[in-house]
Amino acid sequence: MNISNFDLNLLRVFDAMMAERNVTRAAQRVFLSQPAVSHALARLRKEIGDPLFVRAGREMIPTARATELGSAVHTMLDQLALVIGKTRFDPRTSAAVFRIGIVDVREYILAPLFAKLMREEASRIRFLVHGFDDSNFQAQLASGALDIAISMPQLPAPGIHSRKISTQTLVGLVRKGHPLTRGRATAGQLEKAGVTGEVVYATPHFLAVPTLLANSNLLLVTSDNVARLLCGQHSLSVVQLPVRVPIEPHIMWHERTHHDPAQRWMRDKVLEGETALTRR
Repeated sequence: MNISNFDLNLLRVFDAMMAERNVTRAAQRVFLSQPAVSHALARLRKEIGDPLFVRAGREMIPTARATELGSAVHTMLDQLALVIGKTRFDPRTSAAVFRIGIVDVREYILAPLFAKLMREEASRIRFLVHGFDDSNFQAQLASGALDIAISMPQLPAPGIHSRKISTQTLVGLVRKGHPLTRGRATAGQLEKAGVTGEVVYATPHFLAVPTLLANSNLLLVTSDNVARLLCGQHSLSVVQLPVRVPIEPHIMWHERTHHDPAQRWMRDKVLEGETALTRR
């Protein structure tokens, strides 16, 4: 292999395939089309003289040669990014990609901030938002699958940084005219209104929640930030709960991005956005 003519972009595709084990997901990770990733893999196989990945069901399993190369390639790309990242970050011209692990309800809070950043400060940046996996997100931060995760506080693994982004309070959210909207809800009022604390409707789809509340006597327990946003868009009312329960979401990241100027900028923007929401 003639290294002087080697296309380093092929290694970006290879690194994405090692992480995702799937051509479609790897294409999304590096913002290429699926055919472009397949073509890059074909070129890389020819250059290295190895199949690199073989299909097993829906996954592409790395060969022994690919496994041997995997960690070295990932380390090399990280080091290259670190060297390049020492140049000054300018959001007006940067095309940085931010991979964020977050639950949908917190994305609902932060989406206006992300939209404003793209509209007013950094028109070329890109977001790749992943569903939050509580059991695996710290490993995803370490591997590069995620740059930032937003979570309730957890004991950080080695190399993981964590910082509180706000202190919020749990409140109840109900339809307008609900019996509980007359003053602060007491335990007796909750029981009389049929709110026993039992979960009667579980869904992974946050989009359905406002309609569900507006057409029932159910009560949603959520943060005051989320409640304010939903009340501004739907016919809903906030109910103060009998007991004040504070929650403290944290932003978490790995040491590999700790000094990266683009990632540091994004972390600061998330902190600023959450602080502004809490002060409303």
